[in-house]
Amino acid sequence: MIVVEEEGATRASTRLLVSQPAVTNSLKRLETHFDCSLVDRSASEFTLTKAGQLVYEECLEIYSGVSRMAQVLRTVRDEVTGHVSIEAPTHVETPILDAALVRFHRAHPKATPSIKVVTSGDVITSVKRKNASCGLALVTSHPPGLEYEVIYRERFALYCGHGSELFGRDDITLEEICTHPYVTFPTDVVGGELHNFTLARQKYGVNSPPVGRSYHLEELRRLIEIGIGIGPHPVHVAQRFVDQGRLWRLTAFDDLPVFEVCLVTNPRTRLNHAEQAFIQILQSEIRATPISGRSY
Repeated sequence: MIVVEEEGATRASTRLLVSQPAVTNSLKRLETHFDCSLVDRSASEFTLTKAGQLVYEECLEIYSGVSRMAQVLRTVRDEVTGHVSIEAPTHVETPILDAALVRFHRAHPKATPSIKVVTSGDVITSVKRKNASCGLALVTSHPPGLEYEVIYRERFALYCGHGSELFGRDDITLEEICTHPYVTFPTDVVGGELHNFTLARQKYGVNSPPVGRSYHLEELRRLIEIGIGIGPHPVHVAQRFVDQGRLWRLTAFDDLPVFEVCLVTNPRTRLNHAEQAFIQILQSEIRATPISGRSY
């Protein structure tokens, strides 16, 4: 499974903390056991054979079952006080999630939700592996095997901070913006989670190499505020910082893309009662508000 995810034995060995020959030999023993090739060694890039793809999918199921074992046993011991593991990117902010967490806590005060901040791509991976009860992710594609429900829609815009010479100006031209240093998320690249935003800003000429990056919105905002560079922020999240005089929106852009933040679940995950309750409560909060009221 790790060889496939890392697209080769070398990176897999680093992740597994073993030598590269050990990984290669293990892969060969697996091929010998199944009497078939799992990796197409004639291809210029790492490619699975049909048999390799089938084995990988079975490995995912095996891994998922083992990783969920402790959670299943906890459910047997105490069905009332379950744990809910939620994974989400750093910028998920919506009253819908807040209301769901409040309702869940009041209904199940002994349950223990935890929210882990990861990238949207990692959310998808964790939910697929059944490591997370559910996930909240900025979704641009829908990998099969999972279920997606739009929580809200959001739009990103570019901002400068109070430390920038652009701050407070209404006459900023696109040419000025393009000459300023740029800070952003590591996922703001072609093919990344912010792919559509990347293409939009590049169309306007904002395509210089970033002078700073962070996966965490709070740290990215710090870089923008103190004037290290201009950078992206979800509009609805940034507004209170604009009101506080800490950020300034650069309005020389239009038709910036809209993104969907979704509740991601795995229908094959065996959920405890607390997990089921939280997902049902969040779904009810989502469905109680029309999409127009969930578009920021």
